[in-house]
This record gives sequence, C-alpha cells and structure tokens, in this order.
Amino acid sequence: MTMTNPGITVNPLTELPFGGGLIRQFDKLLLDLGFTVRWAETVEFLIIVGVVFAVLTLAVGKLVPWVSGKLAGHEERLTAPVPAVLLAPEWVVTKALVRAGRVPGSFVHGYGESVLVLADWLQAALAAFLRLLGSVGKHGRPIAAVLLVLGFLSWNSNSCVTDTLPCVSPVQHWTTQFEGPLVRPAR
Repeated sequence: MTMTNPGITVNPLTELPFGGGLIRQFDKLLLDLGFTVRWAETVEFLIIVGVVFAVLTLAVGKLVPWVSGKLAGHEERLTAPVPAVLLAPEWVVTKALVRAGRVPGSFVHGYGESVLVLADWLQAALAAFLRLLGSVGKHGRPIAAVLLVLGFLSWNSNSCVTDTLPCVSPVQHWTTQFEGPLVRPAR
C-alpha cells in the first residue's frame, strides 16, 4: 500500500465551482515546474483572489451603475406584473359576485386599494434602489473587497476538501498543511 501526499491529491482550489478544472491543470504545471504543493496553492490562491477582485471591481464599478441607469425611469413597467397578479383574485371574486346578482363589498374594494398602494410603494422603493445602485460605482473597490471576503467565507464554510467525515474546510486544510514546518519544536 502506497501512501500519497494529501497535498498533491487534495487541493481545495480545484473544487471551486468555476474554474476548478483550469486550476487542476495550472496545479500540474506548477508542480512540474518544481513548485512545492504549498507554493503552488499559494500562487494559485493569489491569482484567483486577484482575478476575482478585478472582475468584482469591474462589475460593481461599471456594470451595476450602467444597468441601473438603463432601468431607471422604467419602474412602473418593471413593477406592473405585481398588481396584475395580485388583482386577479379580486377580479375573479367580483365577476362571481356580479354574476350572482350581488354587489362586491367593501372588503373587495379595500383589497384592490391595498394592492394599488403596494404597487405605488414598490415603484418608489425600486426607484430608490436603482438610485443607490447607480452610486455604487464610486465605491467599487471597497464593495468588491467586501463581496470577495463574503464569497470566500461562504465557500470555505460550505466546502469540504475530501469526502471524509468530519468535513475539513479549505482553511483548516491549509492551516494544518502549513503547521508542520512553521511550528518549531520546544526545547
């Protein structure tokens, strides 16, 4: 029975949902070039952080404000399906009551008024939200940094390095890998 180095066969970065296969190939290349497993994982991690940060900065700084600008002024059309769907039950009840020769009561009318108030509130909230999104471009890098950290924490808490129990998160894997040479024996 041969034992394999777990660092070579288990790299948490290769399990990323996007680009895991590419990282596996890059991992092989770095190992073939003589990098140690630890240095290969470190280089890959830094490259991934840099690329993801650049993409998030671009998205938050340019894309989100552009989309917000395109949607601004169209709040009524964007929220129109909400009252249409919510008023359908009122229409059905009113039709049934009129066919039966009865007059719809104040509850039916009150419901319709409430839906229209909700629609107005949704339009105002969407307009405010779009204005807020339009201004995030001024703070693209800090917002991208926060999103990057939150994404990393989410990935770390929802990922296991191997299929064994208990689950070993990527950070636990890396810290146990780096403990050996960094911890000096007591004298």
